Amino acid sequence: MGPRRRASRKAHSAAGHRKGATHDRRFRGLALGVMLLLVIATVVGVLVFRGVTEGPGSQRPLSVLRTRDYHSLMFSTDDPRVVFFGHHDGIMRSDDGGTTWRRLIERPNFDAMGVGVSRRDSRLVYLAGHDIFEVSRDGGVTWRPVQHDLPGTDIHGFAVSPEDRLFAFVVGYGLFRSSDAGSTWVRLSSQLPADVMGLATGGGNPETLYVASMSGGVLKSADGGQTWVQVGRGLISGAVMVIALDPGAPNTVYAGGDEGLYKSVDRGDSWTKLAFTGSNVTALAISPAQAGLLLAINVVGEEGQVYRSEDGGVTWGR
Repeated sequence: MGPRRRASRKAHSAAGHRKGATHDRRFRGLALGVMLLLVIATVVGVLVFRGVTEGPGSQRPLSVLRTRDYHSLMFSTDDPRVVFFGHHDGIMRSDDGGTTWRRLIERPNFDAMGVGVSRRDSRLVYLAGHDIFEVSRDGGVTWRPVQHDLPGTDIHGFAVSPEDRLFAFVVGYGLFRSSDAGSTWVRLSSQLPADVMGLATGGGNPETLYVASMSGGVLKSADGGQTWVQVGRGLISGAVMVIALDPGAPNTVYAGGDEGLYKSVDRGDSWTKLAFTGSNVTALAISPAQAGLLLAINVVGEEGQVYRSEDGGVTWGR
């Protein structure tokens, strides 16, 4: 083979090597670019996920309860750390604002539909429900039945006014009021729907009352329970399970049910839906001792997820 042919082959080989090297560099550059894009996408995805689940204002449960049904929540009237929770088999208490819970009563079918705490004495706590009407005078340590003259004790709505008047909706009999700690009662109305599930009172004279009904939505009485009207432009169309008044803002009312949580700032005339993750709200409490502090229970499957808001329901999280 002549020198010129060998030189030509060498030049061709060198050119091919340069082309191969250039191709390899391009391939490696492309692969590096793809890998960089994948890394960026992964990081962004993680940040977005963390922003949704762990970021400021994220809606993560404060605690998770596992009981048979989830009926009622009530803050102590003088300590925002103390909360009572009524369920199908008793009542529990939290001393850290709803993070951890301990049992006060654990009895099968001790169905605590409503809890009420006195404004004048926070150690005075009432329980009402399915054939249950009991009182504790030591913050829930000991309990005894209330001696009363109600026609029945299947109580689905219960509330204590700021003046310590008691209100009870007794299934099949109507709404009653007591001014002597539950001993004697006066019937106010028999016109409310049979499926009332919640009752709230803001006090005053005449007393303003609200009830939550699974079929009737929210009803309001401005004359102490004598007459009732349905309220709620923009309110949920589904069942309303719970109603609560802000003790520090008498015009502010909250209602929850199977379509989420709603708020009114004009005594129930109009409502707006809160940005709350839950769609099955069965219990709600507003603290009289700390403005803007709310707890809500949203039921998901067998769990009762406890959520906390410190700004009147605008944001929810830990």
